Amino acid sequence: MRAIFVSEISEGRWQERRWRLAAVEPCEPGEPARPAQADRSNGATASGAVAETEPLAMEIYTDEADGYYLNLTSGEPSIFVKWRMPGDESGVSGASGDPRAMAVSLSYNEAGRWMDGGERVDRVVMPPEVAAWLTEFVNLHWEPEKKRKRRGTKPSFMPRAQFGEMSDRERQIMERLAHEGAAGDSGTLASSPEPRHE
Repeated sequence: MRAIFVSEISEGRWQERRWRLAAVEPCEPGEPARPAQADRSNGATASGAVAETEPLAMEIYTDEADGYYLNLTSGEPSIFVKWRMPGDESGVSGASGDPRAMAVSLSYNEAGRWMDGGERVDRVVMPPEVAAWLTEFVNLHWEPEKKRKRRGTKPSFMPRAQFGEMSDRERQIMERLAHEGAAGDSGTLASSPEPRHE
């Protein structure tokens, strides 16, 4: 995939050119990026320019299935692009100071992690054919989060007093069973209750 950026001349004194993500298009692997051009039909104005970045692999992973599901069900599925400019702290930029796309993702969660890390992240609407392909992947690999089955309260998570009471009850039961077992070994049988006559 190749990210397409367009620029607009801003009115501000300190920023002559402002770039924005315009599209993400399929391309051949290894196809070189073309330098910024003026007057392209996909959104650049006469005073602006268009920059195409080098190809980026569109990879999907099973452990990101939840992020893909959230993207598809967001109301407007998107393709997310992480990109940088020469003035960013990383110092990574494209040819002649053009913006450079660093990664592309279909995961809502991954895009969120990028933004949490202070990266530039923009999005474009996901094409229907990509959405259909991603939907098939999600249907195969995504599972709703299952609630853990409760198997009873573990003693280590009980309050100290409650745990002590439980231990005392168990000790009394074990002592009674041991006493009854000893009585049985000595030949003493517990007498059966007499039948009731009504």
